[in-house]
Amino acid sequence: MKSSKTTGAVALLASTLAFLGSSLTWAGGAQIIVVNSDGPGEGFNDPTQAAPVGGNSGTTRGQQRLIAFQHAANLWGAQLDSNVPIFVLASFDTLGANILGSAGATAVFSDFPGLAPGFFYPGVEFPATWYGSALADKRAGVDLNPGFADVRARFSSDFDFYLGLDTNHGARVDLVTVVLHELGHGLNFQTFVSSSTGANLAGQTDTYARRLVDATTGLTWDQMTNAQRQASAVRFGRLVWNGANVSADVPAVLSFGSPSVDVLSPLAIAGIYQFGTAAFGRTLGNPNVSGAVVAAQDAVEAGGGTSADGCSAFSNAAAVAGKIVLIERGFCGFAVKSRNATNAGAIAAVIYNQAANVNAAPPGMADDGVNGAFVTIPVVSLRRADGLAIIGQFAGGGVTASIGVDPNVRAGADAAGRARLYAPFPVVGGSSVSHYDTVANRNLLMEPAISGDLTHNLTAPFDLTKELLTDVGWFADSDLDGVANSLDCNPNSDLGATVVVGGNDSGVPNTLFGTGCSIADLIGKIAGPATNHGDFVSGVAKLTNELKASGVISGSQKGAIQSAAARANIP
Repeated sequence: MKSSKTTGAVALLASTLAFLGSSLTWAGGAQIIVVNSDGPGEGFNDPTQAAPVGGNSGTTRGQQRLIAFQHAANLWGAQLDSNVPIFVLASFDTLGANILGSAGATAVFSDFPGLAPGFFYPGVEFPATWYGSALADKRAGVDLNPGFADVRARFSSDFDFYLGLDTNHGARVDLVTVVLHELGHGLNFQTFVSSSTGANLAGQTDTYARRLVDATTGLTWDQMTNAQRQASAVRFGRLVWNGANVSADVPAVLSFGSPSVDVLSPLAIAGIYQFGTAAFGRTLGNPNVSGAVVAAQDAVEAGGGTSADGCSAFSNAAAVAGKIVLIERGFCGFAVKSRNATNAGAIAAVIYNQAANVNAAPPGMADDGVNGAFVTIPVVSLRRADGLAIIGQFAGGGVTASIGVDPNVRAGADAAGRARLYAPFPVVGGSSVSHYDTVANRNLLMEPAISGDLTHNLTAPFDLTKELLTDVGWFADSDLDGVANSLDCNPNSDLGATVVVGGNDSGVPNTLFGTGCSIADLIGKIAGPATNHGDFVSGVAKLTNELKASGVISGSQKGAIQSAAARANIP
């Protein structure tokens, strides 16, 4: 077994367990325990008086924070199954401007078997592959990191969160939603690959990265070199999820109508491009436009202008008319360039970053309060590398493109129906790759920003978060015997210590088999169709003879089970 773990608050966790003792209760199929690591008077311990709100009965700000946090943990617990408690070390801290929270697994494990004695937990799905602590424990059936938290979560102490449990947050950010999002990361909605360098953690891939597909190369991230992963992390719209559960539910969640800027030809640069939008001109898709792309030409203005910046009337207006015009950013405002493009008869304007912004994302473009009113065409922005790629193809036969909303592609998915991951240029630390794409519609919990219309639902038809966690290795296991419900001959097994038949305890150990059925389950399957008591007793006799012959039980144990069956009032 390989592991890499951070230091944890062992004493804090131990004292928490001692305090909770036998009061621990299960929240659905997984027990998620919030460990308060705030100091006196801060965070969860903030004594500021607060009126109960939205189903949150706390009377101080600290109490309400903890109640909201545990409510989110319980919502996740109701969706997942694990026989190992999941510990979340949580606090409120100063995180910086516009940062609501952060969370992630505190440890990773690989190459572990199913370790719970007497059960059939599967262990790893893939060798030499990292799994976050909570997921690793679930698949091992035991705590692989005892005394340490599985998830570390921090939330902004400076942010005015809505602390109700009912989603009626108005214009405020809903804490329950933020906690659901961050816990999703801690439960393995994250890769441990560096998005900025493409390097695997300690030379190994992870279960999330194995499902990342680069649509340009057709490779999954575990098949790539560091350089290939580094390039893939900034291929907007072309990094997609290869997971059966997410793909199956994409049609139930995401709507048709994907906003896009597509280069149609030549093939060498064809595909969808990352773009920014303008606060003026026509909105994308109103209507869609497509056509040849030509470069703007205008006079070189004194003081630093260029012949491609569109800051004066176009000298090639005849060539621009009826075309999509490509303009370099700089020297004058976006609205001025776009007004000149409109005057030249362009059907759309594309403004790409100048050399000074070579490493910047395509910008959002504000109006200047004067020129925007005269822009009647759609205007988008591109990063510099994409603008130069288009220019590089002009001499070889030209470029065609379309700008608008593709009615045949779901917003947040590619043309093949695979969910898109967030892969903007440049890499956004803490956000790139480990989130869904921001173009998704409906909005998804695991986009990098929290949308105001999110519900507290975690699965289809409202969301695709649980589906991704299922793809990375979480599986439904209602009876916590380690056998997935889809493979279990009885997803709700009788796992009592001994075989009890109709209230009669035989004293025989209730062996669990790899099929997911125990001896008691097999007897229950005989009882169901039995038409009379004799038929039932005969069936039990046949079963116990087979169990004895296979060495599962002894002769005396066979007799004990048959005696219990004879005394049972079945059927």
